Amino acid sequence: MDKPKKIKKSLAASFWDGFFASIQFGIIDQFSTPLALFFGANTFAIGILNFVRNSLVSIVQVKSADVTLRLKSRKKLLTACVFLTAALWLPTFFLPFVFEEGLRIWIFIALFSVTSSLNLFAGPAWGSLMSQYIPAAKRGAYFGWRGTVLGIIYSISVFLAGLALNYFNRINLFWGFAILMLTASITRFMSWFFLTKMYEPRWKVKETDYFTFWDFIGKWRRSNFARFAIFSSLLTLGVAMASPFFSVYLLRELKISYSAFTIIITAAVVTSLITQRYWGIFADKYGNIKILKLSAFLITLIPLGWLVSSNLYYLFLLQLLAGFVWAGFTISSSNFIYDVATSTKRERCIAYFNFLSGAGLAIGSLIGGTIYGILPPLLGSRFLTLFLISSVVRLVSAVLIRYFTHEVKNVQKAQVREFLFDLSGLRFIGLLSKELLVKGKK
Repeated sequence: MDKPKKIKKSLAASFWDGFFASIQFGIIDQFSTPLALFFGANTFAIGILNFVRNSLVSIVQVKSADVTLRLKSRKKLLTACVFLTAALWLPTFFLPFVFEEGLRIWIFIALFSVTSSLNLFAGPAWGSLMSQYIPAAKRGAYFGWRGTVLGIIYSISVFLAGLALNYFNRINLFWGFAILMLTASITRFMSWFFLTKMYEPRWKVKETDYFTFWDFIGKWRRSNFARFAIFSSLLTLGVAMASPFFSVYLLRELKISYSAFTIIITAAVVTSLITQRYWGIFADKYGNIKILKLSAFLITLIPLGWLVSSNLYYLFLLQLLAGFVWAGFTISSSNFIYDVATSTKRERCIAYFNFLSGAGLAIGSLIGGTIYGILPPLLGSRFLTLFLISSVVRLVSAVLIRYFTHEVKNVQKAQVREFLFDLSGLRFIGLLSKELLVKGKK
């Protein structure tokens, strides 16, 4: 079979891998905090959960590229990690019940952190492999399309999982979470099956392509990408100070039902999936940095929105906006990494970027969980004070990204007014100009 046919077959297999992975991630991403609360976690324990999990994930990411070099295959690392993850999700849920009640949350934190680390360890290898399938000029449109379709699957899994918990909350919540974790395990096994069908193009790392993490950091003054990675990690730190506690705020302080909780958190996913493809087209046209600068600034406004009202209809609309903004940042940041690094350096660049992001998430969640108890209430809630601080930290990062990063590929130049006018063609409901639709199909 010639290479184009192998790549076409691999993209099909990758889609089905993504299909089942999206179900698993929908369950794990959105319901890990409710599960921790079920095990008896308080606000501090939620902060520790996210700190330990993200610390471990970020630490192992640094060695991801080195392990790939030893195996001499990205695919081997990818399939091994996914298989082990699938096998560990059920023990992660059931083993804590072997221990006395006071220890269960800490056993869960340890098991969840290890399994999550395996789940994400091969992420750089996956990114390196996928970037070889797609030409640079089409990555924004392709990954935008992929994100949209798989986002639908993700949001459906979140919605159905929330309905299941809402139902079992009236019977026995234990079985509700057991079914969710069983589903996560089965779908990850299905994901592994399709990953084994993917083709790995010829790939050889030269000695000159090797550089350590400290080499990477040491180049921050002259490396555009190193600066972006550092500033982006500051943004994730600010995000992590608040994001693990939105769920606690909704479930514990506002005391909403699991069904209402599901609707609110799904809102962001729905908007993200609707707009990802269009953000990708804009990134191909105007460049990833322009999208990054705009979306990073808008991300600073999201926590401030939670201060305005606790009305559930309002929070639903706020989450719609959050999904729109995060879609732009996510797709442009990943495509920026693909643009800035050659194929042989790409996995290491992704690994170091993920390490810094994971470190930001870990430190941010630890800070949030630690300072929550000593914060003065704002509008009657310490959570709102925490959200305000998160917004300030995000703003600092957005300013740094705005003034100290630049585009690395040739893109259409446009004045700010023209760019924003073109972007407004989305009009929040996915409308694009005819010109962009035509170009996106090329």
